[in-house]
Amino acid sequence: MNFKRAIALGALLWVLIFFEVSVLMFGFKLDQTSRVYYASHYILEGIFVLIISLIYFRGKKIRVGFKQGLLLGITFILLGIILDSVIIIPLFMGMNYLFLVSGGLLISYVLALVITSVVGALKK
Repeated sequence: MNFKRAIALGALLWVLIFFEVSVLMFGFKLDQTSRVYYASHYILEGIFVLIISLIYFRGKKIRVGFKQGLLLGITFILLGIILDSVIIIPLFMGMNYLFLVSGGLLISYVLALVITSVVGALKK
């Protein structure tokens, strides 16, 4: 696995999701308890993860396969947790670190793992 590439793309993914959530919350004024918010968020997040995963697995020197996709997903999740812990929680969540194990975020973790694993397996 190319960790530099995975971390760079994971950071890009995190930034895309940050802006997507900001647009949904502040641009469209959707409440985080709204079904429309979560449906829109998961669809857009899935698209972002798919695109970033395809970018990662592009190239001849990158190993492919289900396991590599799973490792990519784990890398994205760990990087997201670190960035959320350092940026989002102190600035916007009032130091509430239970946010990291909220139901909505756990669904996002599973979605990322499934998509990256499938992309890795299909690129084989």
